[in-house]
Amino acid sequence: MRLAVRSLVVAWFLLILLLAANHKFISPPGTPPAAVGLAFVAPVLLFLGAIRLAPSFVDYVLKINPIFLAALHGWRFIGLGFIMAYCEHLLDGSFAWPAGLGDLTAGIFAPWIVLRLATDRSFIHNPLFLAWNIFGITDFVVAVAMGTLDQGILPAFQPAIVSSLMQRLPFVLIPCFFVPWLLITHIIMLMQRRRA
Repeated sequence: MRLAVRSLVVAWFLLILLLAANHKFISPPGTPPAAVGLAFVAPVLLFLGAIRLAPSFVDYVLKINPIFLAALHGWRFIGLGFIMAYCEHLLDGSFAWPAGLGDLTAGIFAPWIVLRLATDRSFIHNPLFLAWNIFGITDFVVAVAMGTLDQGILPAFQPAIVSSLMQRLPFVLIPCFFVPWLLITHIIMLMQRRRA
């Protein structure tokens, strides 16, 4: 099962990279970023379907070390890049600030969560562990929603800068691969908390 899952994750990343290199995620300003939305939602829905239909898959994900899963969120310091892009007038503040600060907050707490899990396995029951996971999921949902709105699809909400940067390499890898992947890790950690 481990090899199959790892192969699937690598194949997923390569597919997103190939599609992005061929500009398949770019949508015209004023239109919904449908391809990015599909790339974000599809793997999460497939994961949720798999945990409902495949008991052996559920057993596998519940055995993944939560320390490893929490450590993956250290990459969320990349949120600083959104704020830097805002400062360079490449992203609108309505997307860059909430997405950037949300990721930075989750990333700042990730090492502390890892340390607590490593020194106290019962920390998985702690309300702070639950709160960090819920915050991380909420941050992703808000970022995706604001990135969608920043396409200028609502006449009443026209950003100064359209978020087309998030549809091009390398930025497109964030909403199309890293965000759904890390969202899935949050779901797994919440499953592990419930099972524990």
